[in-house]
Amino acid sequence: MHYQSLTPQDATSLLSLIGLIALFVGLLFLVRRTLLKRREQTQSNPSPAAKPFPQISPYSQQLPPFTQADLLERQAVLRQAFEDWQAGYLMQGLDGKTDFLRGETYKRGLRYQLTSTSLAQGLALFIQVQMAQDGDDSRGSFERLLAHLLAHPALDHPSLSSWLSMPDLPTSPRLEPDLHAEAWILAGLLAARQQWGGLQRFNLEQIFQERSHALLDALKSHSKNQTGIFSPLLLPIIAQQMPDPLWQTQDESDWQALKPLLRAENGLPGRQEALSLLQIGLDGLLFPDMGFSERSDLAFARLKRALTSQEGLEGELEEGFSRLASFSCCVPLALLYKKGENAGQIWARLIQAQPAKQDALGASLKLVAIMSMAGTLWLGKNEVEPTSITSE
Repeated sequence: MHYQSLTPQDATSLLSLIGLIALFVGLLFLVRRTLLKRREQTQSNPSPAAKPFPQISPYSQQLPPFTQADLLERQAVLRQAFEDWQAGYLMQGLDGKTDFLRGETYKRGLRYQLTSTSLAQGLALFIQVQMAQDGDDSRGSFERLLAHLLAHPALDHPSLSSWLSMPDLPTSPRLEPDLHAEAWILAGLLAARQQWGGLQRFNLEQIFQERSHALLDALKSHSKNQTGIFSPLLLPIIAQQMPDPLWQTQDESDWQALKPLLRAENGLPGRQEALSLLQIGLDGLLFPDMGFSERSDLAFARLKRALTSQEGLEGELEEGFSRLASFSCCVPLALLYKKGENAGQIWARLIQAQPAKQDALGASLKLVAIMSMAGTLWLGKNEVEPTSITSE
């Protein structure tokens, strides 16, 4: 018999295939372990919820009319989407004490490297608070997600988080912070205070203070050449807890920088535009009397150009930002445009779109969009007097 010897190229391909199979098996094992661990923690460490899901928000009365059956159906869709999101993207860290949203997978040499972004992680904090029910382990999951962010500090701003982390490495490189992510992280902390009063593992007040000061410092040192983070919803809420003139100055300067983009761009918006439109829409839903009308004409004109095309939502607009993520960011604003006359089409298109296996950000933004259409999304603006939130 004659045996054909393996060439170096064949050997490399074989090792890569073996590595991919090993990664797939390892991911299945981690997902199963995470689900089992979460089930055990839910039984042993139930947490109370002041706003248990589904918490119907006052803005739901402004949504296009639909029946009680429609409402229950949307809530059921949201619950299933949340469970799919947990099963598909939420993973346990190597230490067993952290959770992270798996992002893209990169090949480094002969192995594959998982990544996670602080923006997806910050949205995950917000989602866990929104979906919390009385007696479940949402607070425990929130704390594990927060622990991952605290374990991956940013370059030059140790109280903030690196925009990208590599959860399956013993040490991860420290990179600059994502200021959009930091605003969502702080909003998640404030929502957690309303939901649970405090955390068990961490001093919520101390973390909020440290990150707020660090975000202010980062905004002050923000280069004029860098893109702003226009945040008409989140920065004012943060400013109520951490007063500083810079918050208002930043809001106005970033709005002026965003206006030329809103006037010029066509098609689905890119990352910076989309994340800004998301906050404009949510601000209009939750707090319509807090300045939304001043921006609505320009925002609606941009929305109309964004949603003209009915092409599929597969693929990316730019690296790390999918078409689904962009579309999802437009949904809250679409509910306000012409009193949501196209809400049925938006809903159908949204729930039919399936996020890619590595698109944790798109999957998370889709959940936020479904929440807005189900009328369950909430975020208080001095809704209650601040309470003492030291760790228990």
